[in-house]
Amino acid sequence: MSLEPIEKRGSKAYSSLALYMLLILAVLLLPLLVLLARLYEGEPPRPALAGELTRLGLSGEIAVQAEDSGRGLRQVAVFLRQEQREVELLRREFPRQSWIFQAGPESFSEVIAVAPREFDLRDGRADLVLQAVDHSWRNWLAGNRSETIIPLVIDTRPPVISVGQVTRYVRAGGSGLVRYTIDEEVAGHGVMLNGHFHTGFPLSAERAGEYLAYIGLPYDTEEIEEAVVVAEDLAGNLGRAGFGINLRRVQQASDRINVSENFLRAKLPEFADHYPELSGSYLEQYLYVNRTVREMNNRKIAEVCRDSHPERLWEGGFSRMARSSQRAGFADRRSYFYDGRKIDEQVHLGVDLASVRHAEIEAANNGIVVFAEYLGIYGNTVILDHGQGVFSLYSHLSRISVEVGQRVEQDDLLGYSGVTGMAGGDHLHFSMLVNGVFVDPVEWWDRNWVNNQLTVGR
Repeated sequence: MSLEPIEKRGSKAYSSLALYMLLILAVLLLPLLVLLARLYEGEPPRPALAGELTRLGLSGEIAVQAEDSGRGLRQVAVFLRQEQREVELLRREFPRQSWIFQAGPESFSEVIAVAPREFDLRDGRADLVLQAVDHSWRNWLAGNRSETIIPLVIDTRPPVISVGQVTRYVRAGGSGLVRYTIDEEVAGHGVMLNGHFHTGFPLSAERAGEYLAYIGLPYDTEEIEEAVVVAEDLAGNLGRAGFGINLRRVQQASDRINVSENFLRAKLPEFADHYPELSGSYLEQYLYVNRTVREMNNRKIAEVCRDSHPERLWEGGFSRMARSSQRAGFADRRSYFYDGRKIDEQVHLGVDLASVRHAEIEAANNGIVVFAEYLGIYGNTVILDHGQGVFSLYSHLSRISVEVGQRVEQDDLLGYSGVTGMAGGDHLHFSMLVNGVFVDPVEWWDRNWVNNQLTVGR
């Protein structure tokens, strides 16, 4: 009997056994290889700034972050390096939580308060160094390490402001001008007047470093507590320069408004269409409109007037409604009576002008339409932005003839007078605003006053 078949069968059995053992070994080794690959992962951590930073001022904040999608963060450090000097701003250690599983946090973020002068760092170039180490077993368990260097400029000197032309006498409810220079590029600037900020604008493209801000005093101003030009440079340093203003007090007129049942019956349905929350008696609804809706409307106006075109669009004095007579003045204190008793008090923040029914309402000066819709007590309303914080408002219109974004020239048609809103008869309610502050339109109608008080000298 031949032995060849037996040898072949033995060889095949041996091969099958070897293959089987290799498969078992592979099954056993594969998880180990996967584990070792994870433990020895080579992706470095990623330290970075949470935002852009090019300058560091007298005091500031640095928002840093770091991420590691592998074994997790082991250490994060932040330094300021200038020439041979290195200052540690932050060091965070994250002890190993596990040898097998996630060893450290996947992410880290922190805001560091920094004052360069405390570290005797001088103004000029410096490097912000961000370092991070992870919990990888690479490099003899030292982990993957990465470093990010961000060049920046240390600038601890505040901007120097020189105040020039100022409207020295401003009455309550009046307007004025402040002109000033700043000796470096700034991120923002303007005039802080009794807690209200009036944004500043470049004087012209040809006169770098020269700025102006139009200012307005509220009608109820009793004293000037704060009058200062403020500027923040690109490093966040704040500069301030005070100036003097003399306040002229104005006697406010009083007016009596008799509210009749017929007026309420005619007006309240209009407001109910726009303010469905109206409820209660006629008187309760009226008081809600005269108080709450009025406040809502004035907040909306302030919001619309928050941002202005950077260039002056208007020229000379503002036009008064043609062939009109004045029916109510600016800052008149109104007392409202119903059935013989006083029910409310409000202040009239514009001038009422009346002409013929549905008279043409024209732009008081060049500008851009920034609001053209119904607005509560003001009815159908148009607001024009004349640039550099100056706005005009036209309300109670029967019809609006312009659209938001439209540019208009002085005396262009805006709409037609009417009785929408809280109007008892056909008229125009006209207001002027400076950086959201209602001011007396009479000044702006006076071409000589505008030329003398609001024209920038050389």
